[in-house]
Amino acid sequence: MTDQPPAKPSDLIYEDTGAAAPLVYFDIVGAYGTMNGAVEVELATRILVPKPDGSTEVKFISSGRLRCSANAAANLRNSLDAALKMLEQPQGSAATIAVGKLN
Repeated sequence: MTDQPPAKPSDLIYEDTGAAAPLVYFDIVGAYGTMNGAVEVELATRILVPKPDGSTEVKFISSGRLRCSANAAANLRNSLDAALKMLEQPQGSAATIAVGKLN
């Protein structure tokens, strides 16, 4: 499988669904694998659980499950790599940091 660059905006039609699409936040990838040709990724979020003795226990709970084709997984990987490269670039003013960057 060859790496493919993320699709250019002019190559696809994107319909914004507003708040209908879920926002998934995660801290770790808990597990990954394949089944019947599909890529499977389990996402997990860190939570803090207060205990009766006043201490806190750290746990991870499932926050999402990704299932996709190999082609879609490669597209996601390429997009994540491109976003991480944006983080490596020197940041400008504080206003730029607060707003963020888009491709």
